[in-house]
Amino acid sequence: MDFRTRIGEQSFVVRASALIIKDEKIYLAKSPKNEYYLLGGAILVNELTEDAIIREMKEELNIDIEVKQLAFVVENQFSLDLTKHHQIEFLYLVNPLSDLNKEIYEGGQKRMCEWISFEELSKINLNPSFLKIALKNWDGQVKHFVNKDKEK
Repeated sequence: MDFRTRIGEQSFVVRASALIIKDEKIYLAKSPKNEYYLLGGAILVNELTEDAIIREMKEELNIDIEVKQLAFVVENQFSLDLTKHHQIEFLYLVNPLSDLNKEIYEGGQKRMCEWISFEELSKINLNPSFLKIALKNWDGQVKHFVNKDKEK
């Protein structure tokens, strides 16, 4: 069972996501709306975030990975489809132990994946957007970020 809860029009979830990086490029999934995002997902109840990212990479890419280190902890608050979402997300640097697939199946839909250079990140619609700057400037220490949509 995923570690998520919903109370009325509010949702809370804890996630783990993979930072797959090689030669100043990051491996991202691409939505049908040309939005790029990290691979990963909700942790399970009683699951460690590090174990969750191993499981998610097996589910999404059918690969084994080595988890290198926690890089970012992100608090996301946003509204989508009349629901207010609050996410706590753990972003881990990971090392794939085999070749990466160029596509994944998520929610019954095929999604393409591709390598994007750090320099190109500023030109794409990336979620979470703080990565456009944070990856280039990361000093090897765990960083905490807060992404909060402005109330409209």
